[in-house]
Amino acid sequence: MVGKLPKQRHQSEPIRRIFFSFPYHSVGDLILSLTLLERAHRLWPDAEIDVAVGSSMADIVASIPYVHNVFRLSRSSVRQPVLAAYGAIRGATRLFQGQIASTRYDLALSPRWDSADSFFSAHLAFLTGAPVRCGYSSTSDGGTDRTDQFHTHVAKGGSSEHESLRYARLLARCGLEPMEAVDANLPSEPLHVLKEIAKRRRSEGLALRLPISSSYAVLSPGATNPRRMWPIDRFLEVGQQLFLKYGLVSVVLGSEADKALCEKLSEDIGFGSFSLAGKTSPLQMIDLISAATLFVGNDSGPGHIAGGLGIETFTVSPFPLSSTVDHPNSMLRFRPMGPRVHLFQPVSPCAPCSPTCLMNVPHCILQISAQEVLEGIANALEPVRAKKPEFSCG
Repeated sequence: MVGKLPKQRHQSEPIRRIFFSFPYHSVGDLILSLTLLERAHRLWPDAEIDVAVGSSMADIVASIPYVHNVFRLSRSSVRQPVLAAYGAIRGATRLFQGQIASTRYDLALSPRWDSADSFFSAHLAFLTGAPVRCGYSSTSDGGTDRTDQFHTHVAKGGSSEHESLRYARLLARCGLEPMEAVDANLPSEPLHVLKEIAKRRRSEGLALRLPISSSYAVLSPGATNPRRMWPIDRFLEVGQQLFLKYGLVSVVLGSEADKALCEKLSEDIGFGSFSLAGKTSPLQMIDLISAATLFVGNDSGPGHIAGGLGIETFTVSPFPLSSTVDHPNSMLRFRPMGPRVHLFQPVSPCAPCSPTCLMNVPHCILQISAQEVLEGIANALEPVRAKKPEFSCG
């Protein structure tokens, strides 16, 4: 399958070409990883950066000005774990042989360590034969060292850090820059590359335009697991109050799977609300969210976009404040990054859940009321009330 092993080179020249291996399809994971891409560009501003990423996320990466090439990895249709892993490695190897093998890289980055996909991410970076290959040890969170042999520089540590900071510190932990060069407050800053994407799309006339001239809020009621889904009647109350108190129309976003839910929500809210569920690409989500007054949603990808863009972001999560930082779903590590992120979490889980919500239906998240979220919105918006909306036909 591999053909021949790559010829390994010794580093003797400046870093002119960088390979970033991140073959994932999750919006949230990609957004958090972009801090490392920014660090690499800052350290080597003249280097060409090529990125291997899940095909569904490729358009976002391709919009980054300093990314040279984007290699798109398709998602495996196989559900059986062993066969799916084999298929993923086979697909990555074919991609390498067909599109990547002819390029000489000086540095390869494979930052993930804690998922089923981390093996073929590290494997793909290894295939480049880059003389410097940086990645976190797969022992970082108690796993085995199964991917460590793919790296020339193995990073450890950061298990209690927000994921955006942990990504950004990979190069420092591999000895390629001082640790103090990476701002510890990074998780509370906007993601500059995301803001740049939104700005460029507006200036080039590529941004999706809405048929309204009023201020609006984005509501995102979907999530990957039902336990993460705040009840739709609470989104309804929030959407109606946003119009009555602040004149904000609700634009409802979601995937194709969320279409019926989102359309019903927008219809019930009324006041000019409408749904774009299943009608927006990831880039168009950036367009819409970047121009919104605020975002209200579950613990999901659109919330990470909103937080990174620096708008007022209100995220409702089922994972309680009592969960420790080392929990796989800790909001201390995985909350949206950004300067205006407001989290709403249960203080502790509801019985029989422990230490976090374990149900596959809305359960612990039911502790968060619509009134609690509306009070948080009021604290953020009351100083500058929006005007009543004016609709256009364009």
